[in-house]
Amino acid sequence: MIRDLGKKIIALLVTSKLLSFSSNTVKMIVEYGLAIKNGGVIYYSDKDRSKVITLVKKVKEEVKLLMELSEAYQIFMAVKNISKIKGDIAEVGVYKGGSAKIICEAKGNKSLYLFDTWDGLPEISRNDEKGYFKKGEFQASLESVKNYLKKYPKVYFYKGLFPDTAKPIINKRFSFVNMDVDIYESTKNSLEFFYPRMNKGGIIISHDYINAVGVRKAFDEFFKNKPEPIIEMSESQCLIAKL
Repeated sequence: MIRDLGKKIIALLVTSKLLSFSSNTVKMIVEYGLAIKNGGVIYYSDKDRSKVITLVKKVKEEVKLLMELSEAYQIFMAVKNISKIKGDIAEVGVYKGGSAKIICEAKGNKSLYLFDTWDGLPEISRNDEKGYFKKGEFQASLESVKNYLKKYPKVYFYKGLFPDTAKPIINKRFSFVNMDVDIYESTKNSLEFFYPRMNKGGIIISHDYINAVGVRKAFDEFFKNKPEPIIEMSESQCLIAKL
């Protein structure tokens, strides 16, 4: 993979006893190597932004976070910058709680509602690429996630298939929703529930829009006749801002 290639190049240049390069030269060589594979390097010299990257790296060490640094960074910054938008926050597809922790670090006093089966993916439909995901994949422990996030206030957990579990929030309004549900039906159901409940300026981010056929199909169909553009982001995400 591209990121692994970059790590190998950096390791070689930094540790080699036969080669000696300045940091700028190493950066140029790595960027050139990744460009050949249509890749790139994202780095931040700003202290505040660097702190977010440090947080994401820490979360990656603590739990299995199934997203890249840039994706987690984009979630953090989106949550931080919707603080002026009224409404709560939700995540569908929590897994081991890594992205939920990143949200918690940025959400301030907003309530966060977390939804997952914690029994893995439901049935895969014909709208999803055959063999890409499988039923029961991405199982995790709800109790472990609760323990992992126990220091954060106003975080609520709902186990089961969404939106069957959404009754407690049916009258809520939202400023941010993170979706990481992998498949067509779950994506479609999540959009149908949250879109009419998003406040103006609120943001929906979804993982896997770029690389999961079902997720892309659900988004493209849902927003075909709606005013909001689907904004492709780095790695696999897309973003919608409610107009």
